[in-house]
Amino acid sequence: MNVALLKYSNTDNIGDDIQTLAVAQHLNQEYSLVDRDFLHRYVGEPCAVVMNGWFTHKPQNWPPAPAITPIFLGFHLNPKVASEFEKHKAYFERFAPIGCRDQATADIIKSWGLDAYVSGCATMTFPARKDEPAEPKVILVDQNRHHFVGLERRLAIKVGHMLPFPIESKVRLEAAENLLDFYRLNAGLVVSSRIHSAMPCAAMGIPVVYTGPRDGRTAIIDLIGVPSVRTTRFPRTRIGSLPARRPAFEDLKMRITRDLHARLEAHGVKVRVPMPL
Repeated sequence: MNVALLKYSNTDNIGDDIQTLAVAQHLNQEYSLVDRDFLHRYVGEPCAVVMNGWFTHKPQNWPPAPAITPIFLGFHLNPKVASEFEKHKAYFERFAPIGCRDQATADIIKSWGLDAYVSGCATMTFPARKDEPAEPKVILVDQNRHHFVGLERRLAIKVGHMLPFPIESKVRLEAAENLLDFYRLNAGLVVSSRIHSAMPCAAMGIPVVYTGPRDGRTAIIDLIGVPSVRTTRFPRTRIGSLPARRPAFEDLKMRITRDLHARLEAHGVKVRVPMPL
């Protein structure tokens, strides 16, 4: 069966594109791209689409077109629009069980009387890097540099996940791939307020500390043992005192991989196991 992955014309967050690359690494065939927030407009050949991501900025556009067969794994539902999706619970029931990125989403869908479980996110399945960087860097991802003491913040590298807007999908994916390569080749520690840098970096074996908001959406980091802290400007936080550790969750990574592969293969999609770089 043809397979398509999500693209994003309605957001400037490169973390969305990292989620697409996380699924793409498991495919052993060509794929196309379909717009996450406008799946109802799709008019191409029948295809399977892995719904690994945040849904949605456009709840009025749900459900997807009939030619799309959804594979619900890594599905996150914004609670603010849950009632709009509940109107279409018969659609979800057709494609259950619903693999949810987080417990909060699973609880919402279970409350509709449907079969849902916590599948985790495909960004947890990036392979561990083969080699450590020769000169490891501290990388601050959408993290206020001034929360840290002077010398430490001057030595750190600042990175952002927000893109200029709009940018065509191919360029976005290339930027996301380059960013993942940058983390893999250079990071000795990632301090991030973004779960979609924290999770792929942890999967690659990079020590990570998460500094973003804690809620139902971001509690997923607990599944992989990423420490969470609140950094402050007064008093300033010392990077050297952060509870950084190298995550170890290979069993969970393999469980997510087997789940994703089984659901893709059930629709005739060819899969592969991602290899370390």
